[in-house]
Amino acid sequence: MWLDVRFSNYFSLSALVTGVSYFICALFALHLTDGTDGIATVWPASGIAIAGLLLAPKSAKASTLLAIAAASLASNMLIGSSFWQSAAFTLANSAEAVIGYFCIRHINRHSDTVYNPVSVLEFCVAAILTGTLSASISALLNGNGLDLTFVSWVTTVSLGIMIVVPLVLNIVRGIPKLHTIQRTEWLTYSVILLLVGAISYAAFAQNEYPLLFIPLMCVIVATYLIGPNGAMISILIIAVIGSSTILGGNSLYAMDRNDEVTATLFLQFYFFVLLLSALPLAALLAARDRVLTQVTSAKRWLEMSEQFANVGHWRLDLKKEELFWSDEVYRIHGLVPGDAQNLEEAINFYHPDDRARIEMGLETLVATGEPFDIQARLFTTKGVERHVRSRGELERDTDGNMTAIFGIFQDVTEQAQAALRLSDARRFAEEQADYAMVLAQTDPLTGIPNRRNTLDMLERELQKARENATQLSVAILDIDHFKSINDQFGHTVGDSVIRKIATVCVTAIRSSDFAGRIGGEEFVIILPGSDAETAIRVGERVRQTIEATHWPQPGPEQVTASIGLATLNSAISAEDLLGEADKALYRAKREGRNLLRAA
Repeated sequence: MWLDVRFSNYFSLSALVTGVSYFICALFALHLTDGTDGIATVWPASGIAIAGLLLAPKSAKASTLLAIAAASLASNMLIGSSFWQSAAFTLANSAEAVIGYFCIRHINRHSDTVYNPVSVLEFCVAAILTGTLSASISALLNGNGLDLTFVSWVTTVSLGIMIVVPLVLNIVRGIPKLHTIQRTEWLTYSVILLLVGAISYAAFAQNEYPLLFIPLMCVIVATYLIGPNGAMISILIIAVIGSSTILGGNSLYAMDRNDEVTATLFLQFYFFVLLLSALPLAALLAARDRVLTQVTSAKRWLEMSEQFANVGHWRLDLKKEELFWSDEVYRIHGLVPGDAQNLEEAINFYHPDDRARIEMGLETLVATGEPFDIQARLFTTKGVERHVRSRGELERDTDGNMTAIFGIFQDVTEQAQAALRLSDARRFAEEQADYAMVLAQTDPLTGIPNRRNTLDMLERELQKARENATQLSVAILDIDHFKSINDQFGHTVGDSVIRKIATVCVTAIRSSDFAGRIGGEEFVIILPGSDAETAIRVGERVRQTIEATHWPQPGPEQVTASIGLATLNSAISAEDLLGEADKALYRAKREGRNLLRAA
């Protein structure tokens, strides 16, 4: 902020620099007035004093004020004023510096420059108030009333503050940035200011034509080309040239009388006009530059954010049919930013299967005003398929008429591929879960239902038989002399025998029946809807098929099985039903094996 600047190298030099600068400016202004009897047009020393106090570190403000007082006293005495008169002026000048410091230090405290419209108004009011209070103190000390000297004091001090303070503060504050100014810029600025001085001298040095509007034009041009500092330097140049010329004998403008006081007051009024013309313009230009800086920064941040997030934006002008893409949209399409595109070319980038949806989304948006959000596929200029998400909504003017479509364009290829991978993983997990379920319910050796699955099926069929009052039979099958098969031929042959018996059980029963392995060489056959007679026929078919099966060598010549069968009655449970079938099985084994016995 321009009123709270801290420069470490000013801790020892601030007072000296301010005092010397004040002395030089005061001596120059007093020299132009030919002593205290003359009337100064501008008192730049007041601006030097206030700027010095504003820039001085807190620890150096008292010494800076003493330096200002010493410079004021020395300059007044050097041009011939008495000690007491010089002391009175010095007291007024010191008070003026303090008053100006306290009036101005809080203006635009949280901004980088005084050059904004509100601060300009506050600054001008503060400068005039400082000049008025300073003039009042001088009048009291010297015994003068509200005469011409009072008016001159007010105007000269106010002008000095308004011209010098913002210029000094901005120049000092801009010292760290001097290295960023190019040599050509320095040359351009110097030429412009030299032209301002030359043109101003030409206008002030003659008294035949009223050419004072030309320096005003120079100030405006310098403000546009250089900025706020250019405006203040130009006014300072014009003030020096104008004061030197008019007080050197020229009349400043075509007049019938050569009245120095009138000319001086007119010149001061002229300087005020310059200031009031340049300061608002400088403030507006500074505000424009700040806005441009903010917009540029925001645009850079937006581009960085879009590139980081793979998100761009686009705009379709409905009247001109012009399509705008941000840089990231170009990159997503594999294009160099800046290549012109039209709507038809943009749609042709999409996958042929998705183009109709994009066109329909645009048409629906224009027809109904409803925003669209579509995910589709497109092919880049290199033929790479990408998944994109496009969102669009209408822009309307103040009358509610549709003017454009604005949208967001995002590369969601990674998300889409991740979704596909997730879908594949979910499908694989489901398949694995199904497989695990099958494994949990299937006998791994034979591939038919295991004991748990078989018993669960028996419970369900038993419940259905009771609810529907239907028949249910169950058979337990046991391979005869299976241990001797294992002992004689080994477990590999034994396993093949079990697998073959399981196949016979499945193929020899009806489609409505159910066969499962409950352990070792034992199998269970569930026969829903079967009475004892039907169950015996099915069981015999299974037994006989096993008996007639031929076995490859090495292996047994023949394998037989014993079967026990039981049929449901109203009072029996699943455990009881299996128990009855198991008893029938043991009876078949006792009676010679390769038999079927019913409970």
